[in-house]
Amino acid sequence: MKTRHMVFFLLVLVAGCSEQPDPAEQNAAPKTKSIPAFQNPDNIYDAALQGDIATVRGFLDEGFDVNRLDIDKRSLLMLAGFNGHTELCRMLIEKGAEVDVRDSNGRTALMFASTGPFVETVRLLLESGADPKAVDQSERFTALMHAAAEGQLGVVQVLLEHGADKSVKDVDGDTAESFARQKGHLSVADYLRDYE
Repeated sequence: MKTRHMVFFLLVLVAGCSEQPDPAEQNAAPKTKSIPAFQNPDNIYDAALQGDIATVRGFLDEGFDVNRLDIDKRSLLMLAGFNGHTELCRMLIEKGAEVDVRDSNGRTALMFASTGPFVETVRLLLESGADPKAVDQSERFTALMHAAAEGQLGVVQVLLEHGADKSVKDVDGDTAESFARQKGHLSVADYLRDYE
């Protein structure tokens, strides 16, 4: 993805580098302004997923709505959180990103971030008001279940410290502990079992 963006920006740079204007063009009618890169929303969603703060900031400075969702109703905060881009998440929150907005499956940015080893990102979201007890709309998964299933002990600990409920069951009757045990993350399962 970075290569695609680099090629695009190089093309823009080369196109804008003519040294002298053509005299014939000086007397011609003004040309229609080309569409800036910041008007293609695909670019900002790619940038959020990659943690490209400069590109995301550029879009926002051009007036892009920080809470605009992509075709799957994913927010910039969800995409940045999914790959643990904590500083980008911080900037998005400072710019007014809604922390608990939901995608087409009812997942939140906290659920996205909880799938990886992103303790600081998860902590930031929780301290910014993310609901640790939220459940998605299809399977009734929680952020704690996502973290447990992926064996993310540090994330599990932070979620529990912030009020995540380990007793919640999904549509099949599984809990975070049972997910961890099924996936072979026994230290996570034991931690959940013993947590008071």
